[in-house]
Order: sequence, then C-alpha cells, then structure tokens
Amino acid sequence: MGEVGRRLAGALERAGVDVTPVTRGEGWDTLAAGDGPVLVCVREEALPELLPRLSGIREERLVFVQNGWVRPLLAARPASSRGLIWFTSKGEFFQVLRPSPFAGPLAQPLTRCLSQGGIPCVALADHDFAAADVEKMGFNCVVGLPLAVHGVNLGEYLERWRDEAQAVFQEAVTVLARVAGIAPDPHWWAAFEESAAPLHWVRVSTAKALEWRNGAVVEEARRLGLAAPVNARLLASLR
Repeated sequence: MGEVGRRLAGALERAGVDVTPVTRGEGWDTLAAGDGPVLVCVREEALPELLPRLSGIREERLVFVQNGWVRPLLAARPASSRGLIWFTSKGEFFQVLRPSPFAGPLAQPLTRCLSQGGIPCVALADHDFAAADVEKMGFNCVVGLPLAVHGVNLGEYLERWRDEAQAVFQEAVTVLARVAGIAPDPHWWAAFEESAAPLHWVRVSTAKALEWRNGAVVEEARRLGLAAPVNARLLASLR
C-alpha cells in the first residue's frame, strides 16, 4: 500500500477494525466477496484506470480518498463517500496538519474509527465538504508545482515568492468554488499559511498529478471563461 492507505489502515486496526489490504494485483477476490467499506487510496491519476475495476462493487461501499480535483470524475457515483487527507506521511515521518474531512454515507463511522485510531477526522455535510475540497485544492496547487518550477523548498518559496503563491492559491479557490457552487472563504489563505508552517522543509523535484491540480484549475477556468494566468504560466514554464 501507499503512504495514505498504510496510515489509514493502521489507524483502523488500532481502533479494532479488521482491515484487508487490496493492491493493484492482489486481494480483489476478497474485495468482491465482501460487504464492508472499501477505501480507495490511489493517486488521482490512477483513478480513471481503476474505476472500471470497481464497477462490480456497490457504490455505497466505496470511499474515495484523493486530494486532487476528482469531483467531475466521481459525479456519476453520488452514493459513494469522499475523504481528503490533511496529514503528511513519508516513511517514519507523520505530521497531522488538520482533521481530515469525510462526507457521504460512511463518513460518520469512518471518521469515528480513524479518530480513535490516532488520525483526527471530521464528518461533513456535502456542501461543507465541497468547500473543504476547494480549499484543499488551493493548498495542493501551492505545495507542488511552484516548488518544482523554482527549485526551492516551501519555506523559501513563501518567503521569496509570496505574492505568486497567494495568486496561485486565490486563482485555484476562485475558479473551483465557482465550479462547486460555493463561496470562497476570505480566511482560507491565513489558514493555509498556518497549516503549511510545519512543511516549510518540503521540496518537490517533480510535480505530479498536474492534470488533477494546477492543470484542473486552468482547464476549469478556460471552460468558465475565467482567468488563471499564474497557474497557467507555471504549468507552461515546467513543460
């Protein structure tokens, strides 16, 4: 399992939940025969290929745990649950930044078990989760592509290119809030700075999942007739 799956599985086990690991190549027979929740923790770019393999699993069992803009991809699965990760895990390093939000039919029992197992989580109504989804995208668009473009860690980037960072964030939340039908919160940037403080050491040598992060912001902006020039410039400079 990857970092997210490994951490979530560990928390569930500590809460007394039986966990069956399912990887790309193993465990699918057990998955198909079961009736419990299925946490889908692959990276965003792996979802399009994986979704057809999940077609035989009841939608109500599925919990998609991805931080990128997968909302359009999952629009046809309204009965599934969603989760966003607000922790950082790299090997032995583990840092909780905020409680991780979940929404959907499995949100309440899942957040209760995960919190009991040591990963603080919160269950949200769909509208509130949409806002959390948009806000997290602002975070992801800053802690990723710009660091790869400038070749610096997050602390250096926020010190030297703070205006650019804020523009990346504001473009992302403005555009995606329009898509999600919510109003962006003016306090999100201050919350970003607070959440990012423990991660100033983070470096990104190769930005990943751009189609689901900064690229999604640019594409949605183009579709809606809005502007996202800073995200577009950073994407172009990396490519």
